[in-house]
Amino acid sequence: MTRISKHLSLCVAALALTVGGVISAPTASAASAADCVIRLDSRLWCNNASPANIRASARLQAEITGQLLLNYSWFDCWTSGDLHGGGNTTWYHTKGDWTRPGYDGWGYVPAQALYTSSDFDADPTAYGLRHC
Repeated sequence: MTRISKHLSLCVAALALTVGGVISAPTASAASAADCVIRLDSRLWCNNASPANIRASARLQAEITGQLLLNYSWFDCWTSGDLHGGGNTTWYHTKGDWTRPGYDGWGYVPAQALYTSSDFDADPTAYGLRHC
């Protein structure tokens, strides 16, 4: 990645963080749940919306600790939290591609940011992803 494109990515991330980084619901044409798999490292690897804010807890108003800038990311566990725009309360834990200054970049994204199926979001443990 060139220095200019890296700088541009950071500017885009900062802008999205400043304006709240609204996540739009993924569309079926963009990716499919088949692109989401639990690998041997026990992580869920999945296409996701980007940028996507990572929050300190599974709450819509929690502090933003970082962002997913790439559209294919890993998630090491899941938990229940606030109801979000995806129509469920499932949130996935990860570390951001960009870290907000003063934070470690670890946190939760709502299931609506991932291209998982509603069946997967209803019980990720049944598919092999551990509960946080």
